[in-house]
Amino acid sequence: MNQFLRRTLLCCLAPFLALSAQAQGAISAAVPEDSRLDDGLANAKKDVAVFVRMEDQLFPRGGDYERFCSERSGNAKRLELREEVIATLKAKSHASFENVQAALEGLVETEEVTSVRRYWIVNGFACRASAKGCAALADLPGVAFVYRQRYAPQEGGDSSEEFEEDAELTALYRKLMEHPQDDSSEPFESAGLEVPWNLQAVGAEEAWNEHGVTGKGVVIAVLDDGMMTVPALLPGLWRNTEEKLNGKDDDGNGLVDDVFGYDFAKDTPYSVTPKGHRHGTLCASVMAARPTPGDAKGEGSELAEKPMAAGVAPRAKIMPLVGNGRLRAYEYALEKGADIISMSYTLEPAKMGQYRGLFRAAHEHLSAAGIVSLGGAGNYAKSRPEGLQIGSTKDVPCVIAAAGVGPDLTVTSFSSRGPVSWEGIRFYDGAEAASVKPNVTTCNSGFPMWTLPEIWTAAKADRVKNVVREDSEGYALVIGPRGNSFAGPHVAGVAALMLEADPELPVWRLQEILESTCRDMGEPGRDTAYGAGMVQASQAVEAVLRED
Repeated sequence: MNQFLRRTLLCCLAPFLALSAQAQGAISAAVPEDSRLDDGLANAKKDVAVFVRMEDQLFPRGGDYERFCSERSGNAKRLELREEVIATLKAKSHASFENVQAALEGLVETEEVTSVRRYWIVNGFACRASAKGCAALADLPGVAFVYRQRYAPQEGGDSSEEFEEDAELTALYRKLMEHPQDDSSEPFESAGLEVPWNLQAVGAEEAWNEHGVTGKGVVIAVLDDGMMTVPALLPGLWRNTEEKLNGKDDDGNGLVDDVFGYDFAKDTPYSVTPKGHRHGTLCASVMAARPTPGDAKGEGSELAEKPMAAGVAPRAKIMPLVGNGRLRAYEYALEKGADIISMSYTLEPAKMGQYRGLFRAAHEHLSAAGIVSLGGAGNYAKSRPEGLQIGSTKDVPCVIAAAGVGPDLTVTSFSSRGPVSWEGIRFYDGAEAASVKPNVTTCNSGFPMWTLPEIWTAAKADRVKNVVREDSEGYALVIGPRGNSFAGPHVAGVAALMLEADPELPVWRLQEILESTCRDMGEPGRDTAYGAGMVQASQAVEAVLRED
């Protein structure tokens, strides 16, 4: 977006921004500008989990990422930038840690600091510290700020090669490795498929037919609760070719047997199992489920022989990761070659305080390194005040937040509205008047997704009663689950189609094209309910091909 359009847009949204700033100011901890300590750390009564942010970042302050993009607007190649950015991030982390290592070891010896874990996606380290330890950390050379951690723990020390092996799951993994179902080399034929309304609404079918793109060669990291072994998803299961299933860390990344991804919440390789991963499986289905006939259920049995499509990008790869909000998962996805990170979870901004800034830094670094970050805008239109509805990390400007509609193509009553403000957030206050959210709209209810009905019990069983296909393993395509968790995966699928069209397309340019080719919805022009409008895959791919 050029500067004139940006200024015009912000002026049009001035009333919304004022309300947003007022609400955001109430939840942004009042930390003095000259303090390096987050709210309450100086007087902590017990050890607290903190993250120490160093000064030497690739993008130290708000606006630096945008300048980086602008300077490379004419000749940037996404995959070339990835190597450059990763090397820079790691070099900065190494140099900064070396500078504080001796002092930090002293704090560990006195037990003022424990459980140190280094990071490079944001230059810094996580740990637990006493009030005295927090003050000492803030005084270390090169420290910019000490955040109080919110939500998922980041601290912990080096990964251990010891974990409790599950013999049944190890046997399952061995079987999946010995009999891979990879369909990457198989042609995709869209003729004869039953294509649900949601895939038509986002233009997926048109993109398949007119441009021949299906997400081939693109890896989507699904940062969620894992994935089930649904036959319609297994051909798209990502494989870590550097790792063997032998109880060892073959690729030297500190993780054992991470052949199909990793569970960072439990520190085990079992992010893929036969049952249990309800949410992640639904999301993966929207992104990359392969068309399958199955057995038709209910009305429309004449379609029994007609395979049903369910995934926007039916040749993309899925990298299942568990550990919402964990920076270790970010680093893993980037190092292992993911192109997209889909995050169907929310870190509540009202409880994040200054900690929001850590995730903005991480996602700006991910974006510069070639990862498209995205997710649903949230389901909080009825439960949170205006300005606080878009959940972190979808509140970050370079993260694509998707609102959602049902079959009537009007925004659902629960779909989070914008705007978003960064007022009062250290390093980002004043860099931008506001981030106009949501970015785009897709579909969030009333379409088929793969799941295992038997794991939906009690009141939730009603959500999977409408079975439209069922396979021999007991998994089923159902219509019933709803929420913006399923809006984000549509964007992931469309982004995969765009990256197949041009694998070197920089992330910021992908976002610009995606938004500029949307079909306007709601009030004329961009608004805080629909963003830029309904994503249109075919038009976005066509725009990418014109640039290539």
